[in-house]
Amino acid sequence: MIYITMPNHVSKKSKTQDPIDTVVGSVSEDLEVPVASEIVFRKIWRIRKFKKAVSKLDFVDSPAFTCSVNGTITQWNVSVRFWKGSNGKKVTNPVVLCLNLTGVHTSETGQARIRYQFGVWDANIRHWECSSISSTVLNLESRQDLLSIGYKSLGIHDRHSDNEKDVRIMIKIQIIHSEEEEHSLSQDLARILAVNSEEFSDTIIECASDEGNKTLKSHSLLIRSRSKKLGTKLEDFQDKENKNIRYKLDLSFIPHDVVQEFLRYIYTDKVQNAEMYACKLLPLSKRYGLPGLTALCERTLITSITPTTVPNILLLADECGCENLRKAALHYCEDSEEVKGNVHIGKSLAWRVMEMVNPDLFLEACESIGSSSSNLGSTDLEE
Repeated sequence: MIYITMPNHVSKKSKTQDPIDTVVGSVSEDLEVPVASEIVFRKIWRIRKFKKAVSKLDFVDSPAFTCSVNGTITQWNVSVRFWKGSNGKKVTNPVVLCLNLTGVHTSETGQARIRYQFGVWDANIRHWECSSISSTVLNLESRQDLLSIGYKSLGIHDRHSDNEKDVRIMIKIQIIHSEEEEHSLSQDLARILAVNSEEFSDTIIECASDEGNKTLKSHSLLIRSRSKKLGTKLEDFQDKENKNIRYKLDLSFIPHDVVQEFLRYIYTDKVQNAEMYACKLLPLSKRYGLPGLTALCERTLITSITPTTVPNILLLADECGCENLRKAALHYCEDSEEVKGNVHIGKSLAWRVMEMVNPDLFLEACESIGSSSSNLGSTDLEE
């Protein structure tokens, strides 16, 4: 069993520890505005000489940073903490990333939703590997004590270190006051989509279901503006019972629930249960020219790679031409001791399928793992 000790105050570097002047590094800031009225603070923390830092120090804290929304100033930091093994010694990989609220200055009190996401920079493929988005609801009132918002366990590998042995950690923070959340553009469009109203819709979308084809109602203006390729698929159509319906979109080869999430992204830039639908939405995003959805699916799939899922993700990435996802899966093969042990490769049907349908990719994966294809193919399939 492993344990973690969380701080109850903002920690400072101990005087008894070896001085590493550049460990803390610096925090840079970007702002992201995915939809109107939603501001995402994007902070990047560069940790100098990461391996040296985690081997010598008991903890590593980022410089403090602030996020200000509607007159409320919040102060934050990110800290690296360590698991402890059964022998009491700290485990330096994976590490634990903690997001801490260290202070609030506001003249008004009220509830706000805090959404946050961690990421680590893959220096080899120049791509952020992001965790899933987490959220919590807080009462924002003036305070100066530390409050731990959440944490994620994160593996740091050689691919995450740049030429100077530095590691970059990203944290995205979104602070949404309750009233803003109710009346944001994405929330309003989500409500329009949920209503499925014939009064305002001018398009029906055909999709598949177990009971036969189902239809959803939508708006041609949004479809055309989001995807030119989808716009060209709109067919002139006249519903005798509802003269407002002017177009039909034939997606009858896609299951109903997948079309619903596809539409949700078109309307709101978001997907519910992205882990469940990413592998199905990724081909659609490439087919219909939605690069934002492609990036969302790639991020989700990268964080869901396991010895069991890596062959299917490799095949999907290759088929969709997603080079970052493909490289991330191959890097996982290099780093994962479970995969290197051939436990899953030798006995997994997914690897055998890859060997049949894409032998070149199979050989490339084998080379990443460092084992020969002949050895991999000699083990019988699991019953």
